[in-house]
Amino acid sequence: MPLKQDAESQAKLKQLEAIFTDQVQPKIEEALKKSKLVHFARVVVIDNKYIQVITEYEGDHQEYTEFFRRELTPVFGAIFGLAEGAPSSSDSVAFWEYSKTNNRRSLGQDTTGALDFSGNPAGWLFSAYDHKDVRTIQAALDKAGA
Repeated sequence: MPLKQDAESQAKLKQLEAIFTDQVQPKIEEALKKSKLVHFARVVVIDNKYIQVITEYEGDHQEYTEFFRRELTPVFGAIFGLAEGAPSSSDSVAFWEYSKTNNRRSLGQDTTGALDFSGNPAGWLFSAYDHKDVRTIQAALDKAGA
């Protein structure tokens, strides 16, 4: 998402970066664990011009988006508040539409039948564990005592 470039927004970005590790990251991690949908997640800022929330998750796109909008309204409020044209995180319809608009399809073709936000075949995603879901992987690790 393109970041606002005015002085106030750039100052808010610096503040977000300053508190991220101690205040924001634990909230995101708690919600991610609760969801049992997400394999990997990160937030990336590129040259103070773009911010990306990158996740690898499973399941229905809208259900995933709404879960995190509800669970992390203040977090997404802070992140989306920095982005050009972003809606309030309290508006579920606008949040969903903005999320769809800013989702980027990877190159290639999915081999599992997964669909993108528009119902078209998703882009390619390699899985080292043959696309096992989070619950299956966690159960196997628990059983192995890992």
